[in-house]
Amino acid sequence: MKSIFFKYVPVLLLILVAIACSTEKAGFANKRFHATTTKYNVLYNGTVAYDRGVMELKKKYVDDFSNIITVEPAQKDEKALIITGAAEKNPHFQRAEDKAVKAAQKHAINVAGKEHNPQMDEVYMLLGKARYQDLRFVPAVEAFNYIILKYPDSDLFYDALVWKEKTNLKLEYYGLAIENLKKIFRDSEEALSKQTKADAYATLAQGYMHLEHLDSAKIPLQKAIELTNDTDEKARYTYILGQLNSKTGQKTDAVKNFQDVIDYNRRISRALVINAHAEKFANQDIATIDTTAFVRQYLSLLNDRENRAYADIIFHQLGVMHEAFDKSDRAIKDYNMSLKVNKNNEYVKVANYNKLANIYYQKKQFETAGMYYDSTMVYMNPMSREYVQVKRKRNNLVDIVRYEKIARTNDSILNLVGKDDAQRRQEIEKLIEKLKADDAKAQQVASQNTPQTPGMAPSTGTASNFYFYNTNTVQQGKSNFTQKWGNRALTDNWRWSSVASSSGPSVVSTNQQTQQPNQNGATPDEESAFDPAVARYNVDFYLKQIPTDQKELSSLKTERDNAYYQLGLLYSDRLEEYEVAAGKLEHLLSINPEVGLIEPAKYHLYKIYLKIDPAKAQAMLEDLKTNHPNSRYTQVALNPNAVITADGSPVEEYNKIYRLYANGAYYETLQELDAKIPAVIGDNIVSKYELLKAMTIGKLRGLSNYRDALEFVALTYPTTKEGKEAERIIAKDLPKLQGLQFKRDLSKNIKMIYTATYPLTEEGKALKDKLEKYANDRRHTGLVFSADMYNDNTIFFVLHGVKSGNIAKSAQMYLELESDYGIKQNPVLISTDDYGVVLIKKNWEEYIKDAGK
Repeated sequence: MKSIFFKYVPVLLLILVAIACSTEKAGFANKRFHATTTKYNVLYNGTVAYDRGVMELKKKYVDDFSNIITVEPAQKDEKALIITGAAEKNPHFQRAEDKAVKAAQKHAINVAGKEHNPQMDEVYMLLGKARYQDLRFVPAVEAFNYIILKYPDSDLFYDALVWKEKTNLKLEYYGLAIENLKKIFRDSEEALSKQTKADAYATLAQGYMHLEHLDSAKIPLQKAIELTNDTDEKARYTYILGQLNSKTGQKTDAVKNFQDVIDYNRRISRALVINAHAEKFANQDIATIDTTAFVRQYLSLLNDRENRAYADIIFHQLGVMHEAFDKSDRAIKDYNMSLKVNKNNEYVKVANYNKLANIYYQKKQFETAGMYYDSTMVYMNPMSREYVQVKRKRNNLVDIVRYEKIARTNDSILNLVGKDDAQRRQEIEKLIEKLKADDAKAQQVASQNTPQTPGMAPSTGTASNFYFYNTNTVQQGKSNFTQKWGNRALTDNWRWSSVASSSGPSVVSTNQQTQQPNQNGATPDEESAFDPAVARYNVDFYLKQIPTDQKELSSLKTERDNAYYQLGLLYSDRLEEYEVAAGKLEHLLSINPEVGLIEPAKYHLYKIYLKIDPAKAQAMLEDLKTNHPNSRYTQVALNPNAVITADGSPVEEYNKIYRLYANGAYYETLQELDAKIPAVIGDNIVSKYELLKAMTIGKLRGLSNYRDALEFVALTYPTTKEGKEAERIIAKDLPKLQGLQFKRDLSKNIKMIYTATYPLTEEGKALKDKLEKYANDRRHTGLVFSADMYNDNTIFFVLHGVKSGNIAKSAQMYLELESDYGIKQNPVLISTDDYGVVLIKKNWEEYIKDAGK
């Protein structure tokens, strides 16, 4: 029997070789061979790799629950990653794409324009999905389009249509995606499978959410919930529906949605369940909440081992609850505990730091608030709108923190200067006792591995890990040094033996008596002077630091007085904290300030009192009239149009700022004006500053804000030339500007617009340099580059003098493909007339929206 088998084996092999080498590419055997190989080898391995990549992405993904979450997970800061090219490549998606490409190259049977391998639609579907997950959206669209064009009868045809619109959303073609999805439902809804229909409705809802049409997003999302059989998707969509109901004020429906998510319990992600608890609380009426039951429920969540990974969210929500009931001290503890147990959820970190910053801000502890704002910014995306908002808050506190530190430090020094030796020693002993208590507390905290307050310097007690703050480490280092080098004096070239032998004693005691060296060859005074931990608790160490030079003391007093004066203006004008501002100026007047500050301090106190205490304002006005009758400030208080002559030239300062404005640096101009205007209040030139500020606001923030600023100038300074000019602009120029409309004529005078965030990131600076270089190299053709501020956060990089649309397209392709440039951003084409309308009316979004139709 075996002999018969071996006899026919060579024949069978010859037949198989003949089939494999058949010249008929679309033959039955050839088609089956390639189809089978594609399905069970290449495509199978690619699909397995893709599924692994998706599972890995879901495990790593952390939702930003502070905003409406997306219908599907995506990489963190996806847009920033695409722009910077810093997206982390997932090897599983790379492998899936490689397998799909291999299948298309080696196993396609395309004869006379027809594909004979029935697995090719699956191949291109895998190719598109792998590229989509790898954030390569344009190539992904190409893969989906291939299925749509080449395989209209495929059972994946409608899946490809839906995936294409998902990709269009990623490319920010929101309106296009919505219209295409509506067309699918209108023309082919019955042909869609249940799950494909669910995916399409979810994608449609996401499109509406991108456009902030939240009410429109609810209906398709509800349909997606009803259609999908995937429990995770159903719970996620329900959570999003709850967020939408919350945002649109339908709190009762929102609470029900979040309770539905909670009811899924262990069948879904714990992150969704925990955050659903938080959202349920946030949407309930505070007056009806049983706080005891709430805390008990959250403590039970904390005690559940499954929730340990989400303890930061639970503590954060406890903080929100306590803050809602005005228990700020308890809320601070909760937020700090959330930070302590936080592992890698940066969204919760941002929320905690921002909450803490706002609490301390409300407590008027502005220095601490500034530190927490600093920590908030560390974990935020610098390209986000929220980052800019936090940065502005922090910038408002920069000068306040600086002047508070100056005032506190100089006050402390001058206070000691004014005491006798016994009182100084007593004060320093109190300070040392406080330092010891703080260090003991820091040591206890360090042993518990509790994070330090953001922005604070490390404790200098024995608990610190810093070398010179650790007594044991210092002693060991000193011992090692002595063993190697002996007792060397503190002098230049100390390593030379001749210098060491001739230097004599390195330290002389204060009583001029030579002290006996210890076992290491150093005197006790040397030991103490070298050891910061000992000096920290040494009264004499501090006494020696007290200045005695009258010139230095005078400088400290002048600096301190000016700090209090500046704080009064900053709290009043920048933060509108009038009570705090009044307190700073009152304290300034109580400490015998510099003569030059008395009159302006009283004047500004008078202005502040007008806002908070009219009786005190009248008393201060009488004080000015009685004690400073000839003062310019008194004249201003009695007559706001009087002139104050200040040191330095306000006109010169104005000219410097105006040059910034003339050069198009509107953002910087506005910052300078905000800083300078408080210093020239009462001066005639203040109206010029205010009109320039109104003009700058018009350049940055549009006609509505321009009108408000002009009205302020016209009403506040009605008798001045600037006030009358503001009135003229309101009456004559604004109506004309308001009537400007787009012409949408791209037949001539075309501009290519590239947008960037402002202040410029490194990428923005690189884009500017490349476009400027391109324009300079082609200046002979009439091409000109400019950088124009659009608003506070956006700047336009403009190529002027483009002759036609075809030239613009050629320029775009060259800038994208040429290695010296590599600019991937697509410019927007606009005429000179329409560009003027955009800059005046700030309707860029309207222009690009209509241009995309």
